[in-house]
Amino acid sequence: MEFTNVGLWEVALLIVAVVIFIVSLWLAAGLIRKATGTLARVNSVLDKVDHEIGPILRNANATLDNVNASLTQVEGELEKVSTITGNAAHISSNVANVTSLVVSAVGSPLVKAAAFGFGLRAAVKKRGQEVDEDQVRRMVEASRQTKREAKRAAKARRKSAQ
Repeated sequence: MEFTNVGLWEVALLIVAVVIFIVSLWLAAGLIRKATGTLARVNSVLDKVDHEIGPILRNANATLDNVNASLTQVEGELEKVSTITGNAAHISSNVANVTSLVVSAVGSPLVKAAAFGFGLRAAVKKRGQEVDEDQVRRMVEASRQTKREAKRAAKARRKSAQ
């Protein structure tokens, strides 16, 4: 094979292409080595996780069993509380009925007695106020009279002094 028509530029380009190909192979080999190392580390971490996940899952399962048992006990206690609440509601209803009965039987006469007592007290108080008002009127009138007499006496003295 002869290469008679091959120019210097073509040979240079061929050499550059070969060099780029070799560099690409070298970089690819380095990347493959790094990827292999990374995969090895990921595999070792996954092996550790796989080894440790068993006890963790067993503990979680035991915890869930304990929670379920506790919930069953709480359910029983809630049924008891529900019964007690029902009984308390029944008792409360009975007390309300008895209270309304007592209020209707005793309330009306008590209201009448209270109203009578209030009216009586108001009447006594009003009568006492009338007496007080009368006394105040008399005292005010006496005071005015005294002032008038004092003025007359002063006037008379002035006239006699002149």
